[in-house]
Amino acid sequence: MNAIAPGPAVSLRIAVAGGDAVDEHFGQADGFAIYDVGAAGPVLLERRLLADHAQDGEDRRDTIVRMLSDCQALLVARIGPVPAAKLAAAGIEATDAFAEKPSLPSLTAFWTQKNNPEPEEPLVPADFSSFRMMHAMFRVADMERSLDFYSRLLGMQVLARREHKKNQFTQVYLGYGQGEAGMVLELVQNWSREEAYAHGDGFGHIAIAVNGIGALCRQLEAEGVPLPRPPRSQRHGENIVAFAEDPDGYRVELVQIFTPSPDQQETAE
Repeated sequence: MNAIAPGPAVSLRIAVAGGDAVDEHFGQADGFAIYDVGAAGPVLLERRLLADHAQDGEDRRDTIVRMLSDCQALLVARIGPVPAAKLAAAGIEATDAFAEKPSLPSLTAFWTQKNNPEPEEPLVPADFSSFRMMHAMFRVADMERSLDFYSRLLGMQVLARREHKKNQFTQVYLGYGQGEAGMVLELVQNWSREEAYAHGDGFGHIAIAVNGIGALCRQLEAEGVPLPRPPRSQRHGENIVAFAEDPDGYRVELVQIFTPSPDQQETAE
């Protein structure tokens, strides 16, 4: 295999997704520059085009793995876990650590790292004291339809909206009064996606603490929002719980927290 092994300085064959810079995403690259990199620096061998290596019916990722089979590494602007795993299985290390950086210095830096590895530092237990939940992310089919549900019907505020023209998707963060410091919801609409998303059998729901749950659910029902579970007390506990479905079918648990009256508090004491 091509795996990079420690030992005396060795030459590496490295592919670059890009030209003068490592600026192409794995899913968008139509070719790769191939370099031999040694102590004297990078030497460009050729540029391999995907179209010259493609075979009928072959998955695009498999074509790239095959056409880079003599390389030990790939420098790329961005790569997902599935193609990275495919490359790793073929002995090709893919890294986006040099994204948007000039190709030649990046190749030299990568070669130096592999031939002069820094000693591993001892593991130190993580300090969890400052950790916090940040957001949950849903992929949605129609951003405006989803924003209408979460903003108008459930009262969330749009905290940030970004249009990613290069990667063709819209990204919106929503939340309540805490802003982005609290737990928020991230919605992503991929512009080229036409078919509905499959939810899988692992996802359950997100939960929102509400008040006036009865009136809220009547309003949602009047708007045509599916309510798989109308408001009712929990089997174990006194909170009132309902479930609604957003426009993409994701379930939202609505929870009205039980707050005992002063008389009930005194009785409990």
